[in-house]
Amino acid sequence: MDLISQFHSDHQQVVDALFQLSQAITARDIQRVQNILAGAEGLVGPHFKFEELYLYPALEPFFGEAYGKQLLNEHDGVFRSIRKIAELAQKTEWNDADHASALANLELIYEHPISCDGLSLWIERLPAEDQEDLFQKMLAVRKQGTKLSEYCRERQAA
Repeated sequence: MDLISQFHSDHQQVVDALFQLSQAITARDIQRVQNILAGAEGLVGPHFKFEELYLYPALEPFFGEAYGKQLLNEHDGVFRSIRKIAELAQKTEWNDADHASALANLELIYEHPISCDGLSLWIERLPAEDQEDLFQKMLAVRKQGTKLSEYCRERQAA
């Protein structure tokens, strides 16, 4: 596997998790929502950390500073939406407003993994040695195992 295939695989897994989360929220299966969020924590945390610390800066010469900031803002929105869904998932049952809020917050997340996956088109333009360096950094960040909620706190503290 290389950087692009791993990057794409992460996004596929996120889309799969979002689909499962949609089904669980629609069914008001709060326990399943909790389980899906717990599983996503370990995937999305290292992915976001890698993107923000290494990938976005490496690609900024291609897409510019403004787009890099937009991607960070999208991550902020994902953090907020996941946090809200997780808060709702602490309840034993949902009323209609809770259910609607969970669905609305989920919808706010949908676009990012799809648009972010398109960055592979820019990654392809990097020299092979830069791609390999980024791949090694991706693997190192994954090895750290930073959960999404932990990374969110790291960012806020910085």
